[in-house]
Amino acid sequence: MKIDVIGSGSAFSKRNNTSSIRIIDCQKNQWLIDCGPTVPRAIWQRNIDVNDIQVIYFTHIHPDHSSGLAALINQWKSFKRTEPLTIFCQAEQRQPLQALVDLAVWPETHVCFDIHWQDITDGFEWKHWQIRTANTQHEMSNKAIRITVDEKTLFYSGDGRPTLASQVLMKGADIAFQECASFAALPDDSSHGDLPDCERLLVDTEVKALGIYHCFDEAIPSLLNALADIPDMFLSRDGLQLDLDNLDLSEKTFNLLSIGQGDKL
Repeated sequence: MKIDVIGSGSAFSKRNNTSSIRIIDCQKNQWLIDCGPTVPRAIWQRNIDVNDIQVIYFTHIHPDHSSGLAALINQWKSFKRTEPLTIFCQAEQRQPLQALVDLAVWPETHVCFDIHWQDITDGFEWKHWQIRTANTQHEMSNKAIRITVDEKTLFYSGDGRPTLASQVLMKGADIAFQECASFAALPDDSSHGDLPDCERLLVDTEVKALGIYHCFDEAIPSLLNALADIPDMFLSRDGLQLDLDNLDLSEKTFNLLSIGQGDKL
C-alpha cells in the first residue's frame, strides 16, 4: 500500500493544501479521500492520468473536504475521462455532492463517464479491500475509515475528535492519520482533536505510526517541537509519500518526518 499526502492543512490554511490523501495498492487501484478546493491543482501537478483515480471517498462534506469536486470533474470531462468513477459518501450528504457534479458540466447535463454513487456503511468491501468506518465527534457527521489491503492497514480520521468507535477502528493499524487541530488540550465537547489526546491515542490504540494533520497553522511550530520527543508520531505534510511495504519505522525515520525531510519513505 502506498500513501500520497495530497494535502495536510486545516480549512483555512495559508501554508498547506486542504487535507486529502491518495491510496494506491499493489495492483495500481487508486482511491482519493476527500477533495477540498486546493486538491485538484495538487493532483494535476502530479500528472495523474484522468482515468487513474477509481474512487473518491468523502469523510464529510464541509467545503474544505468537498468543494474541489466540481473542478476535478470538470477537468476529467475536459480531458475525456472514459473510466467509471465510484463516489462513497453518507446518504444524507449525497445531494450537495451531486450539485457539485452538476456544476462541473453546466450548462450541459451529461458527464462523459459513469459515476456510481454508493452510501457509506459500517463495513464493506471494494475489490480486495476490506473497509470499516465509524463516526468521529464533529459538528457534521464525519466517517473515519479503516482500510486493509495487501496485508497492510491504514486508518484515516477525517475531521473530528476521537470517539470510542473511531478508536476501535484505529486499533493496531500499521499507520494512522488523526486530525489534530490544536497543540493545547481542547474541551471534551470540541469538534477537533488536540495533541494531548493524540498522545493518549498512540498508547491506547497501539498503532505503529501516528501522523497528525489538519493542524491550525499557528499550532504547527509548537507541534513540531513537541513531536521531537514523541516516538512513533509525526506531522503529516503535503507531498509526503509512504510505501507501507518498505517503510522503516525506526526512530531515525520519525525524526526525518518531523523535521520535514525524506518526502518519499
